Amino acid sequence: MMIPKLRILSLTCLVLAECASTDGTSPEEQKYRKVEAAASQCAEEVKNQTIELTAEGQSANTRWTTVEYVVPEQHTRTVEYRTSSAVDNGQPGSAWQACMKNKHALVPELKL
Repeated sequence: MMIPKLRILSLTCLVLAECASTDGTSPEEQKYRKVEAAASQCAEEVKNQTIELTAEGQSANTRWTTVEYVVPEQHTRTVEYRTSSAVDNGQPGSAWQACMKNKHALVPELKL
């Protein structure tokens, strides 16, 4: 009689552990969170690089904004986006985009 109870208890623990490890988020939500985190990090990197260059006397125009992250049949979200003339080499947003690409987060859902 103890063995069936032990099996049920073991299965219950296994199921609960599996549910807890997935955090209940969909693959789409996990992807968005990854892209959002990378976008924030890249915006911060562009800002820090700009600060360093302006401290050395280089002038810069910088813009902080957001860019849309669109998934069909879901609501539109945004992620951080930063441009800086000091680091973009004449192509606004190129430093941020290169950073996102390096983090494997430059995805088609971003509407640049």
